[in-house]
Amino acid sequence: MRIKIGKYRFYFAPRKLTYFAILAFFVYFLGCLPTVLFDHPTSTILLSKEGQLMNARIADDGQWRFPEMDSTPKKFNAAIIAFEDHDFYAHTGVSFRAIGRAILSNLKAQKIVSGGSTITMQIARMARNRDRTFYNKTIEAIWAFRLELRYSKEELLTLYASHAPFGGNVVGLEAASWRYYGLPPHELSWSQAATLAVLPNAPGLVHPGKNRAILLEKRNKVLKTLFEHQKIDAITYELALEEPLIGAPKKLPSLAPHLLEKAIKKGQKGKRMRTTLDMSKQEKFTQILAQHQMHLNHNYIHNSALLVIDVRNNEVVTYLGNSATEKEHQKYVDIIRAPRSSGSILKPFLYASMIQEGLIHNNQLIPDVPMNFDHFTPKNYDEKNEGAVKAGEALAKSLNIPSVYLLQQYGIDKFLHKLRSIGQSHISKSAEHYGLSLILGGAESSLWDVANAYAGMTKTLNYYNNENMYTTSTWEDASLILPHPSTNSSLTRTTSKLDAAAIYETFQALLSVNRPHMEASWEQYSSSSKIAWKTGTSYGNRDAWAIGCTPDYVVAVWVGNATGEGRPGIIGTTAAGPILFDVFSHLSLKRSWFIPPYDELVKMSICKDSGHRNTMNCTKTDTVQVHQNALRGPSCNFHEVYLTDENEEYRYTQECSQGIKTKTVSQFVLPPLQAYFYRSTHPNYKNLPPFHPNCEGKMFQHTFSIIYPEHNSKMIGTLDLDGISKGIIFEASHPDHSATLFWHVDDHYLGETKGKHSIKYLPEGGEHLLTVLDEHGNQKKILFTILGD
Repeated sequence: MRIKIGKYRFYFAPRKLTYFAILAFFVYFLGCLPTVLFDHPTSTILLSKEGQLMNARIADDGQWRFPEMDSTPKKFNAAIIAFEDHDFYAHTGVSFRAIGRAILSNLKAQKIVSGGSTITMQIARMARNRDRTFYNKTIEAIWAFRLELRYSKEELLTLYASHAPFGGNVVGLEAASWRYYGLPPHELSWSQAATLAVLPNAPGLVHPGKNRAILLEKRNKVLKTLFEHQKIDAITYELALEEPLIGAPKKLPSLAPHLLEKAIKKGQKGKRMRTTLDMSKQEKFTQILAQHQMHLNHNYIHNSALLVIDVRNNEVVTYLGNSATEKEHQKYVDIIRAPRSSGSILKPFLYASMIQEGLIHNNQLIPDVPMNFDHFTPKNYDEKNEGAVKAGEALAKSLNIPSVYLLQQYGIDKFLHKLRSIGQSHISKSAEHYGLSLILGGAESSLWDVANAYAGMTKTLNYYNNENMYTTSTWEDASLILPHPSTNSSLTRTTSKLDAAAIYETFQALLSVNRPHMEASWEQYSSSSKIAWKTGTSYGNRDAWAIGCTPDYVVAVWVGNATGEGRPGIIGTTAAGPILFDVFSHLSLKRSWFIPPYDELVKMSICKDSGHRNTMNCTKTDTVQVHQNALRGPSCNFHEVYLTDENEEYRYTQECSQGIKTKTVSQFVLPPLQAYFYRSTHPNYKNLPPFHPNCEGKMFQHTFSIIYPEHNSKMIGTLDLDGISKGIIFEASHPDHSATLFWHVDDHYLGETKGKHSIKYLPEGGEHLLTVLDEHGNQKKILFTILGD
């Protein structure tokens, strides 16, 4: 045989030509299949830990086409074989018996009613996507033989199920199962599996109308075949026949849209991701958050977010990035990851850090008086002062002034380093930038960072009580996607960012029920479960936080407006707190509370009044369990020892006590400014008795005086030309030129003076009480009246 190729002529003998044709076919046969059979874009899907669909994003070509499945359920396999390819497990890609049956059926019907294609040939046709011609049918047969060599029968069924059309824009069994039945494929009934087995052969039957009768007939035929082949029993067959047909396509679940969006941005587009989320918790807490959001909307508070971490396995079980449902309320913003003003939510980290270094412990008094820190004057939320307060109580009440005072003692730079070490990634500026307002919300953090830091504290306690060890992964962020990143989970002694004893003492303080503005329902819940919890409210009421910790879970809530608009109702205790405890009421808590880390705790004798280490002057003592480093802390210096008479009416010096029967007394005494406020909340607190008139110590008491205004004076407030009050200048005199005076009008602290004692007061109409104290606890009081215009 002569063959002309261009200007060249070739001669082949018939036998050689046959060999060449066989070789060419063999080469084609081996390489006919592409490396990737299907390269269509796929949907991005998010699954729960149990494998339930939580979210899906349609593929770029507008099809609901899920990524290829790993396997197909047995019911669908049996149904598709019964309907499409009875000899599937017997043939090698092409069934000549099926082709023969198809030819007879077509001749009998005098039209094409069957093509005789096997499931394998249909995979080839879907992969090639060519017109149905005799030539293409031949190529599909060749591909089918080759597919049988490359894949197992189970793999072929999975390929078919993953890429077969199921009507409309639904491709693949998994997408069809969710779109038509709202179920994962492995939960389909026999009737449902039979119905879906019919659709790839005639996808148009899924539409309602006249097709319903045809679809019902085909489904029932598949069920009958399954029954005849003993795949189902008679009862199952009868029940399956009674099941209704497919209805309108269902809307796919949208339970974690913000997490899905984050995954897409991280390069997971078109993939199937199995998360750590618990389906039932995600659904339940979505409802709870929506219910609370309805009430919040009445106060024009449009957004909230919730994160729940199971600290036992370090997995996020609930991720609700935003409760808003309207675009105008920024529903697409993932608030869990968004930086927001931290309010008071960082305070426990400061307290734990100082406890770890032995600088404070829960029972130790710290000052709570008006303070000015280089033009920064913090105030407590209720604008009241207690004078002196136990450190644990100050944390439980979230008092601002004691926290700022402690931060100044600890050091801003040092605290910033600690915050960054526990994952506060948004706190990146210098100490000079933040200043002391850092502890009151001057920095930004995210719900994700804060929740994981609290989870780190919780895990430290849990791990410590597991053979007294810490783990290197204690402070790693909770997992969201399965499988977990490979980490060394072996327990080893490491330097903890915050040790177990410091965390335990901090959590003990956060158990307190004494919270301002909290609804009474919280106390009812707290009686049954111990929860260490902390709230935060940012400046301008823009952010409300609530974080709660138990040995099992960390629950973190944020409430506010994604736009940053403040509202009066955006308060941690009343806006975020109720959500926190509503969530906890639906969590099953295995352990009631943490086991104390006994190896890091010691018993210490303290002064019952001051909380500092006991000294010989302390008259009332107590023994408490504290961090072992507290033994290095300061001893009590809040007692003054003096001579007094038997009735303790006066103080005496040795020189003026001649002829008087005296005794030595040790009395708990706070600095004057602290004592002034402390007295109002502690009625049993006693001032030092005055010196006896015969004693020289009377000097300061009688010569310290208020110069202006006079007692019971009446004054008129004056205005300048712009109508602004000029104020009134108060004056006092003290014989000790180095003495400090503390000024108050009613319960309002004006400030302190030293040397020259004059201070400005902006008048308010009515009668007022002016109180001035010196460093020795002496005080003077006068009444004055500001007259109106």
